[in-house]
Amino acid sequence: MSAPDLVVRGARVVDGTGLPSYSADIAVRDGRVMQVGRVDERGNVELDADGAVVAPGFVDIHTHYDAQLHWEPTASPSSWHGVTTVITGNCGFSLFPARSEDVPWLLQMLSRVEGMPADTLAAGATFTGGGCADFAANLGAPGLGVNVGLQVGHSAVRRYVLGNAAVERAATDAEIGEMVELVRAAMREGAVGFTSSQLDMHVTHDGKPVPSNLAAPDELVALAGALSDFAGGAIEFISRTNLEGHSADDRALMLEMCAVSGKPMNISPLHPLPTQPDAWRSGMEFAEAAHQAGARIYPQSSTQQLQVFFALADTFLFDEMPAFRDTLTLPADERTRRLADPVVRDAMRAQWADTSNRAVVFRWEAIKVARADEHPDWVGRRVPELQALLGSADELDAFLDASLAEDLKLVFTLAGAPGRSSRAATAQIVAHPLTLPGSSDAGAHLSSYCGVDYTTRLLTEYVPDPVPLEAAVARLSSIPAALYDLRDRGVIRPGAAADLVVWDPARLAVGPTRWVEDFPARGGRFVVDAEGYLALVVNGEVVRRDGADTGARPGAVLRPGA
Repeated sequence: MSAPDLVVRGARVVDGTGLPSYSADIAVRDGRVMQVGRVDERGNVELDADGAVVAPGFVDIHTHYDAQLHWEPTASPSSWHGVTTVITGNCGFSLFPARSEDVPWLLQMLSRVEGMPADTLAAGATFTGGGCADFAANLGAPGLGVNVGLQVGHSAVRRYVLGNAAVERAATDAEIGEMVELVRAAMREGAVGFTSSQLDMHVTHDGKPVPSNLAAPDELVALAGALSDFAGGAIEFISRTNLEGHSADDRALMLEMCAVSGKPMNISPLHPLPTQPDAWRSGMEFAEAAHQAGARIYPQSSTQQLQVFFALADTFLFDEMPAFRDTLTLPADERTRRLADPVVRDAMRAQWADTSNRAVVFRWEAIKVARADEHPDWVGRRVPELQALLGSADELDAFLDASLAEDLKLVFTLAGAPGRSSRAATAQIVAHPLTLPGSSDAGAHLSSYCGVDYTTRLLTEYVPDPVPLEAAVARLSSIPAALYDLRDRGVIRPGAAADLVVWDPARLAVGPTRWVEDFPARGGRFVVDAEGYLALVVNGEVVRRDGADTGARPGAVLRPGA
């Protein structure tokens, strides 16, 4: 028998099952683990893991890498934080199915809703239309540095059937039937699930509701039911009332979607909000009640300490306020004119002051300048300081005047670590058996924040208290793999796929957040560095070693049951 392709030696193995860790070598051949224990043979590649931890590669269930993977096949910076498999198409926003003439529209919608530079998407995304199989073939052709699970998104399905009417009205029974067949086709072609969302703050590039927001409950139930014909697959859904713990109607809807599909559902993260600090408890109680009723509904947990950045040129953060949303989605010249209009400003001022039923609420004193190309002396100044400096009538005028002075590219930030009560609530959420680590939104909101560090923060800030290491690793690997029926993933045992992450527990840490401009058309993004990861292995090949990309591209588009 030939020598192993790879041997990881002397590691503390946390195998993803939740069982206690142990010391062992791991031999890999042909992309699979061939032996766990004592390995005497030398491998073609040797990794010295003495004093290190080796675990199954992490599975990120909530990403938006649908576009980025066309030009950046490593799914950075998620892969920097131990992720070997990314699940795409969340929130209803996949790029398939699509007619060729609709691809630009879908990309523009992504640009607005998920905060991706429009020029970058136009220059870098090479998909020209088709179904799940077409998208998978196009994505995998140049090679991937990670594995990918593709979900079919509601908004793309709705656009395919209804065209421009997808953002204007409810669907007819016949149209719902067509959409059901599209979801079935995607599942037959290897999609790992179906996704949708109904957040009012999600609007298209021209200020209209995203297609999924116009869907009536019967449409959502029918589309969920399309998954009942398949052994694997899952649903991802964000209800319109998720931040308040889900209304009675939304709870009934989600339970029915689970019932008709027979599938698990992962839902939006639970976290304490300044305006609704206890709403997460209501969401948790719903998940517990669903569990008691036999449904599989799993909220995500959120361990990130997000430093939020935004500029009025491309932010979605104000879309709950119509005066802001209707203005910021206008063409550039008209947008600038309206932002200077006193009548528009009065409407904005009134809506800013009314914080009822808003998820995103800022205090002026918490907003400060992070980047100012034309006025570098503004960096670090908070909005009240800008008001004094510019002589503006109030904080809103100062905010808008300063933004206009930088052609709306003035970058602001909201920073701050969670308070003690917030940290305690997050610990309870993370430790709950029904929650799954996630909510990275990786690949999205590129100029606002970067949430890929949830894996590293879970391991460094919530292990061993309140979560033992073995349980944390299972939640990052085998449990999400099982959710999407990705067999032989998320565990270390003979015969399993050799997706591995190796780290030094003494050095593991979240690095700084920084701005880089490394995307097509000079597109920029925030990234979060990682420290202490020694190696990342995908399908038996080392793709990262000592913090650097090796150039190997062994990743695959995964199917349920495979």
